[in-house]
Amino acid sequence: MPSLAAAVTAIRPSMFAELEAAIASRRAGGGDLVPLHIGDTHRAPPAAARYEAQLAGARDEDLYAYGATVGLAELRDALCVYAASKGRGFAGMSGAANVQLGVGATHALSCAARVVLGPGDDALLAAPYWPLAHGIVASTGARVIEVVRRESDADAAEAFERALTPKTRAIYMITPNNPDGRVLSRSDLAAIGRLAVKHDLWVIADEVYADYAFASDHHALSREDGMAERTISAFSFSKSHALAGARVGYVLAPAGVVSAMRKLSTHSVFNVPVLMQRSALAALGDEAWVAEARADYLRARDSVSVAFEGSGARFRPAEGGVYLFVDFSELLGGRPLRRLLELAVARGVLLAPGEAFGEAFSTSARLCYSSAPLPRVLEGVARLREAIADL
Repeated sequence: MPSLAAAVTAIRPSMFAELEAAIASRRAGGGDLVPLHIGDTHRAPPAAARYEAQLAGARDEDLYAYGATVGLAELRDALCVYAASKGRGFAGMSGAANVQLGVGATHALSCAARVVLGPGDDALLAAPYWPLAHGIVASTGARVIEVVRRESDADAAEAFERALTPKTRAIYMITPNNPDGRVLSRSDLAAIGRLAVKHDLWVIADEVYADYAFASDHHALSREDGMAERTISAFSFSKSHALAGARVGYVLAPAGVVSAMRKLSTHSVFNVPVLMQRSALAALGDEAWVAEARADYLRARDSVSVAFEGSGARFRPAEGGVYLFVDFSELLGGRPLRRLLELAVARGVLLAPGEAFGEAFSTSARLCYSSAPLPRVLEGVARLREAIADL
């Protein structure tokens, strides 16, 4: 057949490709698997967001006909109010001009990346990173440069500055971070802002876990000097309100970016499903649910951290988000991580391989402590410790 597009072949295969045989064998034998690999939550979404509630009083023609390509005006306006109340986005935001909805943050980010990046550009990707970020950037034709922060760096900008090239056009970063739970400080963000202004860079700021910062408040890069006009901030109802299946995400961005994104969105999904937008709108006002979820995730983080004591595994305490990024290098003794992950599958627990989060993390794995109720998560950790003993 004819050759495939170069940008598509640059996208990495599934992070579980090498483990598929072991997973299939476990399932074929009737064994269960504790799903600590997936970045989801066991919590049901806010009651007001559930499907049945959205049908009450709504006309079929409003829910199942084509929707406006720009999305529901009431949702976009509500997102501006919500963001302003949380110190996110930038002053004077307008739902009509500065909010772009997507079929999940993945779609919104894909559109944003295509607006600011193209072949011949370089993009700096803070590592470890959300695995799909690499593919999203690579699919634009831009070159991905992975940037790992050193412990000796005074701030997060130092690592980006070392990695700059004459073709650097954008930085991608997450706070709180997936997978290691790191929260960038106000001084980190100020330094990144100064760097972006100095070198005229776009910054794609992934803030999907903004509601789940534990150790300190979440700070928005877009609020730093000179950053309102060069920051694209991404959010997701999958993470904020447990609506992963609804697939509603959005970005807050300068009007010129949003206008360009709407062209791409219209030519990819046309409109975000109206029913799902209404679910998101209903969920947005439930602050009590978000507070309960934050407390739940914090308890899980602390319990899982205790459960690892004495195992020999190492990790940085998560400052936010729903993950631990566990370094098994001392336990592996030079053996590949795949061996431990296969033993873990045999014991009935799944972790996400570290190489999916950056080339420098081949001996690490991500564990999601929100993917199941806490007793089930702790059972998964106990099984993992058995796999470590098997190793």
